[in-house]
Amino acid sequence: MFIHHTLSFLRSVRIIPLNNYYHTAAKLKQECLATSQLKFVHEKEKKLKLCIDNGLSEIVVKKNDWLFNFKCEYLSNGFDLLKKWNPEQMDDLFVLLQLPKSKLIYLTKKTMRESTTIPYKNRVYFFSNNFEKDPQIVCYHMMIYKFLFTRQFSMLQAIYKLLIKNEVGKEDIWKDIWVFTYSVDQIKQRIARANAANVKIKPWMIRCQNKTLERSLEIKQKNRNVLNKCSTAQYLANRLNVDEKFIRDISAKYPTMLRVSPTKLQELLDYLLNEGFTPWQILRIPRIFTHSISTLQERLTELRDLGCDPTLTTLCKNKTTYHELVDKLIMKNTNKLKET
Repeated sequence: MFIHHTLSFLRSVRIIPLNNYYHTAAKLKQECLATSQLKFVHEKEKKLKLCIDNGLSEIVVKKNDWLFNFKCEYLSNGFDLLKKWNPEQMDDLFVLLQLPKSKLIYLTKKTMRESTTIPYKNRVYFFSNNFEKDPQIVCYHMMIYKFLFTRQFSMLQAIYKLLIKNEVGKEDIWKDIWVFTYSVDQIKQRIARANAANVKIKPWMIRCQNKTLERSLEIKQKNRNVLNKCSTAQYLANRLNVDEKFIRDISAKYPTMLRVSPTKLQELLDYLLNEGFTPWQILRIPRIFTHSISTLQERLTELRDLGCDPTLTTLCKNKTTYHELVDKLIMKNTNKLKET
């Protein structure tokens, strides 16, 4: 804007010829742009050098462009704080620079106080080593679940040990990290209830409502009773009079059939066999296992009332195709009534 007004003034007082006006303006703009670009490049190189001098590897810096959005002073102060965390290498902790400065100062002071009592020097390395995760990933996780920074460490450690002792998978804990917000006593109570039902505890069972837990334990107990120590494939093989390999071959094409709850499989097979369908007819249409039992019952009753003896393929039709079939049957029956 300044350049434009200056050139306009010079043109108005005839210091520069009119035909040179636009050429001069373009040249000045190019020079300003070049100067600005040089300044930007210089500033970026300065920040790159600052990061490398403070222990960051060049490849990490270049992969994390957000570092260049900070002023050099902020970066310098941030690195000074992170050095007090005793990092094995700065690449492990640098993502914490994204925290507000006041928060980073607070956490640094807390980390320094805890450094003599926490295994692996700080909380990031504690979680990294125990969950077998890269420290950078742990940092991002902890910035999302900030209570991992602030909750009393002895409580976090006690919960971790309790869950591992009861064979809760590390990955399950990591994916359901909210389990660390519960009390040790509450976790022990839920574990005891799961153990009494001979069910392997999962983190969500600690967090859910009592009625949800009771319902889940009840279903798992019923499933166990149905299977009677068999696998789902073995159960289906026994009920349908085929060998297990045959079931495995079918499930390779229709894997969802082995994910259906055993109680539903039992109810479904009882219903279909009682209605006169043979094991071979059932095995030919494996998608029958994923259908709602109530829908199958309604359709079978409706079609038989319309004078149709349906196959399992008919019962498994999609809603549109099924209703088209019903309409045809209704029309056919109506025409027969007219003829009589």
